[in-house]
Amino acid sequence: MSIRTKLILLFTAFAIVTLTVFGTVVFFQASEILRSVRIAQLNNIADLKKDKIETFYRERESDIRSAQNLFILKQNLPLLIRHITDRNLPEYNSEYNKVRGIIDDQIKTFQQSSGSYLNIMLVDPQGSIVYISNTGHDVPALGKRIEDERAFLAAKNAVFFTDVHLDRVAGNTFEIRALGPLRDLKGAFIGIIVIDIDMSPIYQSLQDTTGLGTTGEALIAQKQGNEVLFLSPLRHAPDAALKKRVPFTNSTGYAAQKAAHGENGSGIAFDYAEKEVLAAWRYIPSLRWGLVTKIETSEAFAPVGQLKTIFVVVGALIVFLGIIAAIFIANTVTGPVLALQKGAEAITAGNLSHRVGTDANDEIGRLAQSFDTMTETLVRDITRREKAEEEAMELNKNLEHHVRQLEESIRELDAFSYSVSHDLRSPLRSIDGFSQALLEDYKDKLDAEGRDFLDRIRGAAQRMSQLIDDLLKLSRIARFEMKQERVDLGSLANSIAQKLTQRQPERTAEIVIADGLIAQGDERLLTIVLENLFANAWKFSETQTKTVIEFGTSLQSGSLVYFIRDNGVGFDMSYAEKLFSPFQRLHRQTEFAGTGIGLATVKRIINRHGGRVWIESETNKGTTVYFTL
Repeated sequence: MSIRTKLILLFTAFAIVTLTVFGTVVFFQASEILRSVRIAQLNNIADLKKDKIETFYRERESDIRSAQNLFILKQNLPLLIRHITDRNLPEYNSEYNKVRGIIDDQIKTFQQSSGSYLNIMLVDPQGSIVYISNTGHDVPALGKRIEDERAFLAAKNAVFFTDVHLDRVAGNTFEIRALGPLRDLKGAFIGIIVIDIDMSPIYQSLQDTTGLGTTGEALIAQKQGNEVLFLSPLRHAPDAALKKRVPFTNSTGYAAQKAAHGENGSGIAFDYAEKEVLAAWRYIPSLRWGLVTKIETSEAFAPVGQLKTIFVVVGALIVFLGIIAAIFIANTVTGPVLALQKGAEAITAGNLSHRVGTDANDEIGRLAQSFDTMTETLVRDITRREKAEEEAMELNKNLEHHVRQLEESIRELDAFSYSVSHDLRSPLRSIDGFSQALLEDYKDKLDAEGRDFLDRIRGAAQRMSQLIDDLLKLSRIARFEMKQERVDLGSLANSIAQKLTQRQPERTAEIVIADGLIAQGDERLLTIVLENLFANAWKFSETQTKTVIEFGTSLQSGSLVYFIRDNGVGFDMSYAEKLFSPFQRLHRQTEFAGTGIGLATVKRIINRHGGRVWIESETNKGTTVYFTL
């Protein structure tokens, strides 16, 4: 075998072996990394959904505990129970309706504040229904016994949540029922409160497949005997809720079986549709539910298959180019050897004057130097390229990490805002409710100062509730999805001005609104801006004999500027910048009501429109608010 052939075969074999080893190592490392990343993603999604469900449960549990402490129920439920059996008799009808009306007002206010309560019932100590807030709901009639005996017995001592069930009367609504004991003012057991809770918020959370691709889904299931009962609609079976069951002896639905058994984990298994999936499962003990998040392995590991194809194609191309390079190098290396062989043959033949014309050692040396130079250049290029690719990949990873952190922070902020709002509202409602009860029931036992104190307590609680509402509205402005459209600011201003004058028809007011006030922006947000600015102008000019408010435009430095001017009390301009910060006020609450959120909201909306807002004022000479869009 010639040296040329040996060089070609050796170079080709070396290229194939090196690429095979390198490709195999990289392929398996990439597969393991992708598997770890996918499992971590599923675990994070499962934990987030579990936290959301547990938050929903804790909020409902908190609500029912708040209801247990309602003074109206403690005082009037025994009266309602006393009259329920005789409510159709003429002598009891008036008294029964009076007691029911008192309870009805409190219960329906409580029900409307939640947004997810379908019905509220009150049950006497023997299990008979004595009050129903939604008579069209799928429950027995008044005076009948509550159908769930197990839940009734459990709820005598503690708050109890039932399993998911279907209410066909209410339009095939899936719901759960929360029950809790009620006690009178002396602590004696007087009955049970029952709340039917709409499952739609949980199902909507489950149907959010963000991060689960096109084949992923989230579901909840529950252990019932030797089977797993699916509690939510499924991607492959939309009508499966409360219908589809999988025995624990079945190999399908492995993740749901594990979760229903009370286990937490993740891995590869077959789902209820007999498809291989990558899944994470969690147990929610408070509701006895199992939660599963999953994605089909064909989608989860699709990048591995793509990577394999890329390796095969690139490897084949490199081997092909390597063979061509081997032939070229072999020819270059053997050329000087052949020339030397011919010279040696000529000399052997007796031609002593023959000259080879090249020094074999020098030629091979120069070839080696050229090859080394080319190789070094190639290595430097490859090194620079690999470094650049690694830096780009690292930057992409960091960017993805920051994006995920930002998304998670936004979700946590929304959950925190909702939790703070809900947790603050409950004690405020209690403070306001008990204060009102004291004023109504013990008015004759309190002197004027005591009644004044209670009025102040109620006023402070209501003001704090308004502060919470305003602060939440302010926080939502930054995430409000804007819609660019043509907005008639003049029409909006006329509507707002009409409402202000109708609210206080006794005031003498002149409101001047210029024609042709057209802008480009989000109509809902710009409505909020005008409502706040007109409300301020109206409020701070109420001490004048005649209120004058003007809305128009002017040109400043070649730009269109909108302004709202009033003849109100004005203020010292040295404090102007403070007005755009939340809760900053220049007047006492006793002088002018408000929470100090309005101008902060205006500034945030104007900023989102790419404009700016500023104020010019003088004490007792009115105020002008300017803004651009």
